[in-house]
Order: sequence, then C-alpha cells, then structure tokens
Amino acid sequence: MAQSKPVILELNPPIAQIQLNRPQVHHAINEEMMDLLDAYTAEVADHPEIRVGILTATGQKTFCAGGDLKFFSTLTTRESGLALSRRMQSILNRIWKGDKPYIVAINGDAFGGGCEIVTACHLRIAADHARFSYRQAANGLITGWGGGVRLFQLLGPAALRLLVTAEQISATEAVQLGLVDQVVPGDRLLAVAEELAHQIASNAPGALAAFLEVFRAAVDGQWTTARAIETNRFADLWIGDAFRQFLDRFLNTAPPQSNREASTRSGK
Repeated sequence: MAQSKPVILELNPPIAQIQLNRPQVHHAINEEMMDLLDAYTAEVADHPEIRVGILTATGQKTFCAGGDLKFFSTLTTRESGLALSRRMQSILNRIWKGDKPYIVAINGDAFGGGCEIVTACHLRIAADHARFSYRQAANGLITGWGGGVRLFQLLGPAALRLLVTAEQISATEAVQLGLVDQVVPGDRLLAVAEELAHQIASNAPGALAAFLEVFRAAVDGQWTTARAIETNRFADLWIGDAFRQFLDRFLNTAPPQSNREASTRSGK
C-alpha cells in the first residue's frame, strides 16, 4: 500500500503534499527516502496543475531528525560522503530553486538535516511544540545539504551561533530569529498550511515563479540582479496572458466612465 512508503505524495491540484513517513526512526533520511524525495519533487515540479507544494511529516512528535545514522555508517569513504551531500543538495535545490512555492509544515522537532530541509522551503510554519537544533557540529560534521548557506542567507551573521553551538531552540525562539515565519497550535498546523497554499495558488503561476526568482536573488544579496529580474519579469508578464485576461475582465465589467463619474459626484 502507498501509505506504507517512507515518503508519501498526495496530489490534489492545485496543491501537492509530500509527507515524510518513517515515524519509528523520527523520519530520518535514508537512501529509499532520498529516492522517493527525488522522484516526488520532480513530479511536483513537472505537474502542470500543481502550483504550491506542502512538505511535512506524519505524526506530531518529529518533523525530521536528519540523516539515518545506520545508513550513514555504511558510507565510509570521502567519495560516498560527497555523493550523499551532492544528492541531497540536488533534491533540496529542486525545491528552493523551483518555480513553485513550497510551504513546510513543521509538525515536530527538526534536528540536524531536518533543519536543512526546513530552510529549503520558501515559507515555514511550525507547530508550537516544535524544537530546532543544528546538531552537526556536536556530531563532528557541518551542514552538508546546503542548509548552512541557506541559514546565513535567511538570518545573516546570527546564523553562526546556531551552527557552532548546536543549541536547541523553541518554535517561539525560531520565529523571533526568522528561522520560521509563523507558529501555530499543533492541531491547526496542516489547516493553516493548506489555507495559505490555496491563497497562494489562487494567483497567477507566472507571477509566483517571478517573485521566487526575485526572492532568491535578493536573499543572496544580489541586489542589482534582483532589480534586473524584477524589471524584466514585470515586462514579460505585462504582455502575458494572465494580465491581458485580467484587463479584459476589468474592461468588460467596469461601468462606463460617465456612470462612474456620476456616481462619484453623487457620493454613491
């Protein structure tokens, strides 16, 4: 059955939901999960009717404890570690660099690589009981899935303390720092994420993709590039179908100018 898979994909256009599903090991990432995450994020990226993705995990205790240490113990060479790093970066970059916004609904604790997955998503909502810790330094590593760089992009120099101390912070502290955008009661998490996803999906996909492009350049500190993207995408969308159709609807439903002026003069 599909529900027994360690990662679950649910397609309900315009929303796709990807769930980590190994609660017995705190959703720790192993090779099978990487295979499924690779396949599912590619499917979401290519699906013409999906506009927004939600990434979460089953249960209410843990979002993701990072990598599966039993799996990690089988990777004994520098080359195998490098391959793991590059593969997870490729998967998470498909989310971060894609043209569809991703919301991460953090249903519980995010430790180590779990935090790296969190920062690969564009909008981050946490259950009020969730906790966060970049555990890599305590384990003799650094971030290997691109999450260290993304954390510096999000928090600036304040990111360094989280990385070098491996300290644990609460959801409230995470939202104060900017690691997450919103904290909600755990039993409301998915409802809030789905409501936000539908609100985003109601807008033009071309505009969503353009804003993500501007966003990524801006958080990289590439302000000149961000301004150029903003200007050029505005011009592209100006002649695009969505804006032209909006104008047609407006012109076909707006009252004649004389009636509008009369209404204004009469105070109606």
